[in-house]
Amino acid sequence: MGSRLIASRFLRFLHTFGNISRAKVQDAGQLAFHHMIGADPLWRGAPCPIKQVLPPEAECRTVEEGDQMVTLINTPVGSLRFAHVKSDSAGETAFLIEHPLKSEEDYKVQMWIEEHTVYLPDPEAVQAHLQGDGREGLSLGMLMPRGKSAYQFMVEHLAGTEELIYAQMDFPDTVRSLWEIMVAKDLEVVKMALESDYDYFLTFEDSSTQNYSPVQYDDFIGSEIGQWTQLLDHAGKRYVQHACGHIDALIEKMPAHGTFAVESLSPPPTGNLSVKDARAKVGERLGIIGGIEPTEFLNREGDELDRYVESVIEDAQGGPFVLANSDSCPPGVTVEKFKQVADIARLEERV
Repeated sequence: MGSRLIASRFLRFLHTFGNISRAKVQDAGQLAFHHMIGADPLWRGAPCPIKQVLPPEAECRTVEEGDQMVTLINTPVGSLRFAHVKSDSAGETAFLIEHPLKSEEDYKVQMWIEEHTVYLPDPEAVQAHLQGDGREGLSLGMLMPRGKSAYQFMVEHLAGTEELIYAQMDFPDTVRSLWEIMVAKDLEVVKMALESDYDYFLTFEDSSTQNYSPVQYDDFIGSEIGQWTQLLDHAGKRYVQHACGHIDALIEKMPAHGTFAVESLSPPPTGNLSVKDARAKVGERLGIIGGIEPTEFLNREGDELDRYVESVIEDAQGGPFVLANSDSCPPGVTVEKFKQVADIARLEERV
């Protein structure tokens, strides 16, 4: 399989390119940018074919409290509260600073929300994408509205790593009941997604042993993903897993759970696994997408960047590989560098 550069989500990181302003590049759109640098588009998390409809009895409102945006959800069985704060340096990016699940009663409220949430097909969103920018390149459709497996969603959005572990010790049956309800709902969604026009699906798992142990990954995440991939494989579709963190202890588990490829593989210092070591661990059993580490992309120039990219391509040989940035790029990465990497990828493909 030839090595290609597939650029994804680059527009928010641009500054200027010659006389072309950042605003003009953004106005032209992502597909035009891919054409500009000579890269094939990889549409990570293309529009989900399923939409989520929260129960009408759940009243949700967001209010400002100082620099925080506080969301309150009132249900017939109780209320939840969580909060975000906007970044001073990352545009409209907001960070979760208060999780909604803090007590056993909160877990029971979330159970009610999960049980009463409805999921419906949303083919219009998929068609709009595939007839628009998605007509070129490879689209990895978002598999489910929550964007990740049940346990990963609990870690990131509902409880947080530390508090979730405490909850599993303090009231394990309640935590497991919520997880099981969420997994069952996810399987309903996957079955509906099989009817969509996507051949490849993605979730933003953000897999990393910085958030949980390999045993927890097997028990709660791999076990769920394995159920998805059985359904997808039977329908001739494939699952790609976004994993931009520390996955050295996880990557060999992914093929066993049916994962087709890992996306956004990040070498150190962003992650903890080089492309070379990843290929040695999985051989041909798992596709690799990524490899260009953000700090290397930012700091290397000219011939030094050429040699670095060539070495990444060489290290990835021995199995399916797509050369791409490892998740995101620092603001200082110029359009010239994107073009340079795309040129190297095309040259290597011809060789």
